[in-house]
Amino acid sequence: MENKNKIILALLMILTISVVGVCTFRVLNKNKEITDAIKFREEYIELNNKVNENNGKKYVEVTIDEDNTVKYATEKKIVELLENGTGVIYFGFSTCPWCRSLVSTLTDVAKSKNEIIYYLDVHNIRSTYEVKDGKLNQLKEGTSNYYKILDLLKEELEDFYLSDEEGNKYDTKEKRLYAPTLVAVKDGKVTKVHVGTIESQENGYDILNNDQLKELENIIKDLINSKNENEACTNEKC
Repeated sequence: MENKNKIILALLMILTISVVGVCTFRVLNKNKEITDAIKFREEYIELNNKVNENNGKKYVEVTIDEDNTVKYATEKKIVELLENGTGVIYFGFSTCPWCRSLVSTLTDVAKSKNEIIYYLDVHNIRSTYEVKDGKLNQLKEGTSNYYKILDLLKEELEDFYLSDEEGNKYDTKEKRLYAPTLVAVKDGKVTKVHVGTIESQENGYDILNNDQLKELENIIKDLINSKNENEACTNEKC
């Protein structure tokens, strides 16, 4: 009888410790600050190996550290940066396959350089169009700040054309902020812009090999360095 009571007591102690442990874990995680870095990471890794229902293709898996240097930015903040600020801006969105090919390398390089990346999700702020019955129709107007961003980057962005099934091109009369687009800016002056990933990547769902990743890494490093190089240009020799 005494041994039975000891067993019951031991089981109760184990159960109590387990319950306390689970509760403590939940409290700690509940109180854990959801930083921009964590939010950004979760936004992108949530789609790892999931299938895009629109085309049946699997999203590329991305890896992003919890202590990445990404900061969410409002459209107003991006306008301010482009007008008179300094920093690196990333325009993209998590379901964009090309963005997913870029984002792991981008966050790794930025972290190694301790460089803040100002992130603006452009998925829902851009204008949208369709070609129907030989006519170009606007389905949705972009936000006012989106058009300000287009104007501030008008020298760097391409004109926006749509094509129909016969290959006829239609001019939207505006620029286009494609995803992904990286912009380095110093004191309101754009120092470098990079659109997409690398030329050899033909499909956003393709996994980049080591050589391609190294090429992308160098592109991102050059872009970040472009805004810092100007700091040394203080005389006529620059």
